[in-house]
Amino acid sequence: MSRLTTSILLASGLVLAAAPVHAMVKVTNETDATHSVTFDHGAEENRHDLEPGATVEEACPNGCGVRFTGHDFLANNGDELLIQDGATRPVLQN
Repeated sequence: MSRLTTSILLASGLVLAAAPVHAMVKVTNETDATHSVTFDHGAEENRHDLEPGATVEEACPNGCGVRFTGHDFLANNGDELLIQDGATRPVLQN
């Protein structure tokens, strides 16, 4: 294998290793009740009904609104949000 090929393969591996582990917005329901969560991407909205203990992940490469109990929370890829008892909006975990 040529030195150039080895260098390219090594550099590619480093780029892959440097990629973030969580490339999506993650919302986890930590309550005993089902909650509705909506991801607002501007022109498109995706609604999810989260059962107790359930998690949903959605890509938000340009940021998106995460709606819970009528309140929006701005989120970006890599954010991990928790729905907790008594909260009126998701709690940022990271």
